[in-house]
Amino acid sequence: MSEPEYPVKVGDETYGPIPASRLRADLDSGKLSHSALIWDGKRWVPAVALLAVPADVFSSDGGASDEGWSGERGRWAGMSEDKRPPLPASRAWPAVDHPGRWLMLYGDVLVLDGGTPTAGELLDRFAGRATTGGIPVDGLVNVTLAPAGGAEGPIAVEACGIEGMYEGFTLRCQLSVEDAAELRSELERDEVRVVSG
Repeated sequence: MSEPEYPVKVGDETYGPIPASRLRADLDSGKLSHSALIWDGKRWVPAVALLAVPADVFSSDGGASDEGWSGERGRWAGMSEDKRPPLPASRAWPAVDHPGRWLMLYGDVLVLDGGTPTAGELLDRFAGRATTGGIPVDGLVNVTLAPAGGAEGPIAVEACGIEGMYEGFTLRCQLSVEDAAELRSELERDEVRVVSG
């Protein structure tokens, strides 16, 4: 199976098609802006969506780095694969309601990824609703933090963005109280509207 290639739009200029592994490498290194768009065959979507796809899906031909996403770096060095986030994110918090799922700040994108999809999530995917993915921080409309299980229980997180012209996109998970407080401070530092529910 050959590696997928995508036309890329940066501002008013269109390039490519370019192999997905090269796009990932250029996004990761900062050579390609996170505001770039790729054509998925139906519409222009943020190129950073490629960062949510497991790295081993694409071949290393076409300029991708030989470093795997699971390489030991930063604060996750030395931790077993199942104890760290699926991306080498600068900030990451494990979801308490879904084993293996993480809410992460990867560059300037809020990403929800990892874990095995539930039956409900698979149905949502068949209906065309994403249950994981990323929203650029500057594209977040608001983030709602609400208690999900009493005063000491987890905090439900809903991060909402706009996709396309009018279509809303929401990432949902539950974090521990401590992790939710850390997320709130990170988002408020980036001037994202955070609503308490």
